[in-house]
Amino acid sequence: MSINVFFAAVLGLMMGMYFYFTPTYPSDRQTREIPQIQLYTFTLYEISKNGVDHILEGEDGKKFENRYEVTSAKFSDNTKSLFQSIQAENMDYQKDVVRLKANVLYHRADGLEFRSNEGQYDTKASLITTKGAFVITQNGNRVEGEHLYYNTEQKTVSADAVRGSYQLK
Repeated sequence: MSINVFFAAVLGLMMGMYFYFTPTYPSDRQTREIPQIQLYTFTLYEISKNGVDHILEGEDGKKFENRYEVTSAKFSDNTKSLFQSIQAENMDYQKDVVRLKANVLYHRADGLEFRSNEGQYDTKASLITTKGAFVITQNGNRVEGEHLYYNTEQKTVSADAVRGSYQLK
């Protein structure tokens, strides 16, 4: 056997070992987005010349280039006529729109509350929407339904399959 054949065989064996033992990564790991900032048990204040506009609290928060993702989140809005907050197990906050999933609770300073399993709150348009079931309560009054469309500034509500009980005083 010539020396050239020997080195060609060793080179072939080494290349085969390299390709056999090279780790393969799933495609989702290669394209995974990496957060710019990650915080645990935090409170984030948005401050303007008028004071504190928004407060974002959570257990685990990730800031990406164009959004925040928060678990065990609470978003408070102090820019409207009544102080209001909305919380959920998972929140995505992007361009003045808060998307919420799992155990959503909205609370307003006058005692109005609404609960749902998912929802969306547009802070600029003062609009809360849900695609699924919801329950609104205030001072012993209760309204249940599907597909909520609630404007918090104009105090207008639209929904499907509505059932309610109202306490007259």
